[in-house]
Amino acid sequence: MKRWFGCVMAVCVAVAVAGCAKDRAAEQVDSLPSITLPDATTAPTPQSPGIAAAPTAPGGGQPSPVQPPSAPPPAIPPESPAQGTVVLETVTLGGAAVPGVPVTLMRMQPCDQANNDIPLGATEIGRWDATTGSDGRATFTAPVGCYRFRMDPPAGTDPVPEGMHTLFVTHAGQHVTGQLRFNDPVSGPECAVTRIVDDLGRHGELGELGNYVPSVSGCDGGWAVIVWDIPGDSQRIVRHGPDGWRTYVRFPHNQCWSEAVADGAPARLDIYFTAC
Repeated sequence: MKRWFGCVMAVCVAVAVAGCAKDRAAEQVDSLPSITLPDATTAPTPQSPGIAAAPTAPGGGQPSPVQPPSAPPPAIPPESPAQGTVVLETVTLGGAAVPGVPVTLMRMQPCDQANNDIPLGATEIGRWDATTGSDGRATFTAPVGCYRFRMDPPAGTDPVPEGMHTLFVTHAGQHVTGQLRFNDPVSGPECAVTRIVDDLGRHGELGELGNYVPSVSGCDGGWAVIVWDIPGDSQRIVRHGPDGWRTYVRFPHNQCWSEAVADGAPARLDIYFTAC
């Protein structure tokens, strides 16, 4: 029995010693310095036949990057077109300024500058809008060319019916004025529309016009322009004399301005006569 117990104790001691030795060996392994192995190197692969190696920059550096093509120089802008000055005036027949009138200047093409003419069918290629100031004027800087101009008469005004207005800027620096005209306020009972119409009817000068609405412009008590709201040209110039208002000339006509002047027509009516 003692022998068996002794054997068991011997075995236990041997196992314990072996375990301690194993733990000590592990501690020694953990305490060893770590060693890093160098990376494996790959031997250069021989160049395949027929394939040239990429050139290198002098000195063994990287090849120079390819520079992008330089941008073309900026285009030279075209010269500014030759320009002139256009003034649109809104005035009465007597020359008084009419302020606060919306006006429009329109550039037209084609343009016959040689003959100061705008061909039939011309189209608008540019537009300028403004309102006349207290002096009845609106100023524009406009390129050389052919123009039409117009206005939008304010309520309560009496514009002169003059048809289409044109003007022409023919060279740089030119100053051109266009007029848009209004009738002066009617003065005195002699200029009343009913008075003029009654006199014309009394002299048998109305005909069928007596069935339409008339309007009178440019009346100064001695001369006036009257027109009826009827298709066609019903306009005429009338003159006041000892027997009342009578027709002086009907439109269309070819009477010379010199003849009208001799008959006492005021200068403001020159636009209604032929220059002769």
